[in-house]
Amino acid sequence: MNRRTILLMLVLVVVAGAAWQYRKAPQPSAPTPAAVVAANAVHEASPAAKRITHPRIDDRAQILDPFGPRVGRMADAFYDDLGIDLRIVTLTDTDASIEEQADQTFQKLKIGAQAPTGGLLIILNPQLRSARIEVGYTLEGALTDLHMGRIARDQLAPYVSYGSAGMAVMDVVHYLRDHVYVAAALDELTLSDDFRNRPAYLEYSKFTSGGAGARAALSLTAADIDLKRRLTQAERAQYAPSADIDESVAAFLRATKDMAGDPTLELFTEGSRLMRTYYPLARFEELQRLRRIQASMPLRTQVSGDYAVATSDKPVKGFVPILLHREKGLWRIDLVETWKNLFFNGEGNYYLRNSNTPYAPLLTQFGEGSYNNLTAYSLGKLSIEQALVKLGDQPDALSATWRAELWLRNAFVFPKAFLEYEAARKAAPNDPIVLEIYADRTMYLGFPELAIPAYEKIGRGIEWKLAQAYSDLGDTAGAQRWVSVALEENPYDLYALRWQQFLAKKDGREADMLEAAATIEMLENDPERKAQPVHLYFDPRSPKYNPESTLDVEDTKVFDHSEFGVQMRNYSSRPVDIDSIMLTSMGTAAASGLGDIKKYWKYPAGQGHLLPDETVYFKKVWGFVVDTGHQHVRYVFRVCWHGTGTTLRQCRTQWLDVEP
Repeated sequence: MNRRTILLMLVLVVVAGAAWQYRKAPQPSAPTPAAVVAANAVHEASPAAKRITHPRIDDRAQILDPFGPRVGRMADAFYDDLGIDLRIVTLTDTDASIEEQADQTFQKLKIGAQAPTGGLLIILNPQLRSARIEVGYTLEGALTDLHMGRIARDQLAPYVSYGSAGMAVMDVVHYLRDHVYVAAALDELTLSDDFRNRPAYLEYSKFTSGGAGARAALSLTAADIDLKRRLTQAERAQYAPSADIDESVAAFLRATKDMAGDPTLELFTEGSRLMRTYYPLARFEELQRLRRIQASMPLRTQVSGDYAVATSDKPVKGFVPILLHREKGLWRIDLVETWKNLFFNGEGNYYLRNSNTPYAPLLTQFGEGSYNNLTAYSLGKLSIEQALVKLGDQPDALSATWRAELWLRNAFVFPKAFLEYEAARKAAPNDPIVLEIYADRTMYLGFPELAIPAYEKIGRGIEWKLAQAYSDLGDTAGAQRWVSVALEENPYDLYALRWQQFLAKKDGREADMLEAAATIEMLENDPERKAQPVHLYFDPRSPKYNPESTLDVEDTKVFDHSEFGVQMRNYSSRPVDIDSIMLTSMGTAAASGLGDIKKYWKYPAGQGHLLPDETVYFKKVWGFVVDTGHQHVRYVFRVCWHGTGTTLRQCRTQWLDVEP
C-alpha cells in the first residue's frame, strides 16, 4: 500500500479498538430492507460463484450468487401474491442477440402459460453485456416495451458482468412488483379477485382511490416520462435548498409530489445524490411517503447543531421523518442517514435500527437502536468522489475495504460497497478484519446467509454473532450449535445462557429453558460472581501500526510494529488462576501463533494468580522478526482461567485491531 493511501486512511479517522462488545439478551431481528439498486463496477464475477438451483432460476452464467436464493424467494412471491410466473435466466451464448435469446427462452419455457395473470422473464448475458425484460402479452399494457427497455438498459445491463448482478436483479424485481401493483390499482392490469383481496393489493388500491391527486400522479407512467431526467435551471429553482429549514422541507415535499428524480439536485446531500443516482425511483413509494407526511401534519422541527429532523407529534402508520443536514449554510435532505438507520418493522412503522448516528438525539420517538459502526467518515474538505479517487483502484484488501466502507457509510450504496467487500475478501480471504466488517454489514442489511460463511472463518470469539445469524435464518439448531460452542468455552457465560434460554423457549423445549433459567438465576445471585470475566483492556484503544519502517529492540530488528499496553482485570469476587493466554496474530498475510504469554504480566499475589478485582498491566512494542506483508494486524488473545481451588475452566477471546 502506498503512502497516499495511508494518508487518506488517517483522514478517514478509522477507529480500531478492543473487540469486546456490550452483550445484551437476544432481540428480534430487523426486517430485511429493500435492496439498493446496483451500480456500474469494474470487477470480475467471483470464480467461486455457485450455480443456483431453484425452479424459477436458470443461472447458467453463474452470476447471481450469493443472492440467488433471495431472488428465488422473490420470484416465488411474485407468483403467490400476483399470479405472475417470473423467471430469471442467465446465459453465455453469443450466437444470437439478447432479444432473440429472450424470445426463444420465453417460448421454450412456456413462461406464464399456466399462470393466472401472466409471464415475465428477466434475462442477462454477461458475454453480450446485455439484459432484457420480456413480457407476456397479458402484461403488455402495464409493462410497456419502452418502460422495460429503460429498466433493462439502466438497471440491469451495466451490472450484468459483475458481482452485483444478483443484487441488481433483486432491485429490479422489487421495482417491478411495485409497478405491477400500481398498474393493477389503476385498472391497467386485470387481477383475479383472489389477488385483489390480499393485504398488499388493498394497500395500493386504498392509496390510488384516495384524494390528493394520487391516481392522476401515478397515471403518469414511466413509459411516458423519464423521472430521472436532468431539470432545467428554472425547474431546479423550485427544489433549491434554503438557509431556512421549513423552506427546505417544503422544497422536498414539492420534489416528492412532482417526482423530480434528477439525482443532481442540490437539495440533497452529496451522499443522497449518489444514492438517488443508483436507486430506481418507485412512484408509489414516493407518493406514499408524501401522503403519510401530509396526513401527519403539522410537522415539528428539532435542531441539534447542523442536524435537524422534521417529525410529527401525531404520525400516521408508516410515517418517515425528514432528516436534514446543514452544509455551507443551507439545509439539505439527508436520505443516506434516513434509510441507513430507520428500518420498517412488522407493524408497518419505522423504528431506529442504529443509534450511532448524529440524528439519534432527535429520533427518540422512533425508539433506541443498537450501536453499529456505520457513521459517515469525516472527509474534511474532500467530497466522497474525491476521497474515492484518492484511494485509487489498488486491489489490496485494505484499499478495497475502505472504498466499500465509503460507499456504504457515506452514500449507502450497498451494491457498490458489496463489490469492494468482495474484492477485499479475494485479496485476503482469511483476514478476520475484512471478514468481520463484511459479515457485520451484510447482517445489518438482512443477509445472514452471506454473513455466516464469513463469521465461521474468523474463529473463536464470534459465537454470539453466529447464533444471531442462524436465528435470523430461522435455523434454531444452527444457533444452538454455536451457543453450545460458547458454553464449552465458558460454562458461566451469561450471554450464552440467555441465548440458550431464548432458543429453548422458541423451540418449545421447556425442560432446557427451565434449566438455563435456573443457571442464570444462580449466577446472578452468586456472591463469588463467577460469571464475571477476566477481562483485557488495551492502551491505547487504537494503536498505530507501522508496516513501512523497522525498530531495533534489544538488538533485534522488528518489522510491522506497534506499541500498546494490556491491562488484565479479575472482575469476580474470588481469586483465580490464569491457565494460559494464547496469542495469535492475523491479518492480510499468513497468521502466526505467538504461544502462551501469561508470563508477560507480573502478578503481586504469585505467578498467574489474581485476587478479586485485581489488575495487572504491562506495555511493550509488538512486532515481527520478519517482514510479514500484513497491511494491518489483529492480535487475538484467548484467556483461560479457573477459580482457585476449583477445576472448572473458563475461557474468553478478545482482540485488538491495529491499523496504519
